[in-house]
Amino acid sequence: MEWLLFVLGGGAAAVGGLQVRRRWSRRRDSADVLAQIVKLCEEDVTLLGEQLRRLDAESAERPLDEAARVDYQSSLDAYESAHRQLAKVTDAAEISAVTDTLNDGRYSLACVQAGLAGEPRPEKRAPCFFNPQHGPSVKDVMFTARAGGTRRVAACAQDAARVAAGERPTVRTIEIGGEPVAYRDAFSSSAVLDAKYHAAALRAGAYGGLPNQNMGGTPL
Repeated sequence: MEWLLFVLGGGAAAVGGLQVRRRWSRRRDSADVLAQIVKLCEEDVTLLGEQLRRLDAESAERPLDEAARVDYQSSLDAYESAHRQLAKVTDAAEISAVTDTLNDGRYSLACVQAGLAGEPRPEKRAPCFFNPQHGPSVKDVMFTARAGGTRRVAACAQDAARVAAGERPTVRTIEIGGEPVAYRDAFSSSAVLDAKYHAAALRAGAYGGLPNQNMGGTPL
């Protein structure tokens, strides 16, 4: 009986040790995912700042009217606010506030650009599904992902034209664990980690030699 208890105890200890290692591994991977997401947002903040600087140059010889000045200030405020928010991010769940601020800034910028071009003020819509850096969407299109089926998504003018022409828009991706992940899924760290662990398990044959198929991973 003693030897059986010893074996069972040793097995329990091994399982416990494995669980601890897995928790530490997931914690480390969560930190890596967060770092990649923050880097993604830093690129967006930088791009918005560059767009505002270009707008300064474009409007130097064409003074903005009152409405455009308000929109410009709103975009500038959003840029500065997103920069401050991002510096304080400690968890992936806090990123949504940064992306919301960036989307507001992009919309205000689009309003100024429309005014300078003599075009009507754009409708406030969701950002482009394929790449939020494209700014607010202009219409909804039917899009079929490589995995995940067909659904209606918001698209900017250029991507809507690509879909209408039968072309495939390039989805913005972020590399996590050496694998490209669609940006829109990268903001759910748990989903990304689950996808990553599924991929690792598949490579190790943990699913009984199943072919390398999508197991809850990210459709691009």
